[in-house]
Amino acid sequence: MTPVFAIVLLAGILGLLVWVALTAVADTVEGWTGVDPEARFGSRGRFGLAAALGFGLAGMSATFAGWSGAWPILASVAGAAFSIGVAARYGPRPRSESD
Repeated sequence: MTPVFAIVLLAGILGLLVWVALTAVADTVEGWTGVDPEARFGSRGRFGLAAALGFGLAGMSATFAGWSGAWPILASVAGAAFSIGVAARYGPRPRSESD
């Protein structure tokens, strides 16, 4: 299972780097607001990215801690759920019309 966790973690890290870069471009370059990942993918995209990061990090940590059996899988699912919760709590809020 370690290679699965590693691949998901690598995909999550690369996705996060692309997400941050596209957000920076959308906020700073005039006329490029269409590349904003939050506008394109919304909360589902943010939650998917957070789930991949949490799943990979928790799974890798559990396997390298020497856990065996179903424990690494349970830890990875818990890590994904925790990361989704963090993304929901601290993610961007919808803008009101007064902004």
